[in-house]
Amino acid sequence: MEQRQCNGVVWKNMASKLIIQSHHPWRTRIKTGGAVVVLAGLVWGAFEYGHSRAGLDNQSLLKERAALREQLVDSEQQNRTLRERSAVLERANQVDKQAYGEVENSLKQRQNEMLELKEEVAFYRGIVSPTETASGLNVADFRITGIGADREYRFKLVLTQVKSNSRVVKGYVRMAFEGVRGGVQAEVGMKELSGGALGTLKLRFKYFQHIEGEVVLPEGFVPSRVLVEVVPSGKGRTRLKKTFDWSDIIDQQ
Repeated sequence: MEQRQCNGVVWKNMASKLIIQSHHPWRTRIKTGGAVVVLAGLVWGAFEYGHSRAGLDNQSLLKERAALREQLVDSEQQNRTLRERSAVLERANQVDKQAYGEVENSLKQRQNEMLELKEEVAFYRGIVSPTETASGLNVADFRITGIGADREYRFKLVLTQVKSNSRVVKGYVRMAFEGVRGGVQAEVGMKELSGGALGTLKLRFKYFQHIEGEVVLPEGFVPSRVLVEVVPSGKGRTRLKKTFDWSDIIDQQ
């Protein structure tokens, strides 16, 4: 085979056939370089596109995070405002309850005072204009109240003089507690009840007199009745005796 080259053309003489091939190396280099440039452009374009999209996504995330932060700040502010309002309302509720309690207590106190005034008015009216009360000495009221400690009591006795009230009544009052002690009937006088301080209660009034005092029942003594005897001094004065059941006069607090 004979091969020759002339002006970039290769001549091949193979026996009976002649093959002609063109040989241009610079064109191949140009094509290869172009392909490389195109590929590089595509890669660069893809990179720029991805970078651009990444930047856009990052900006979107930043904006979303900023919006969430603003919402969080607003929510915290709203929570603080609600807590403050709740505290104010709770305080107002407490003040209302306290005020209501004070008003209720004041109202009860006024009602009790009115009741006491009514009782006093009825009491004085009975003295000034008696209708059913017998003339002479009378026991208008007698109450015994527990004062907290066991067996300790306070008594209040109110005596009146109706109609025949032209003279001052003088004398004394004797009180005796009847009941059971040690399984047997017993009577305890004021001297023992007052620890020797009182034997009798002095009496001196024209229209009415309040007599108050404290007694301590003996240990083991169970009272059932109280005997009150009013003994006026002077001629023509009649003694007054009254017996009260314990259940009728006791007022436990």
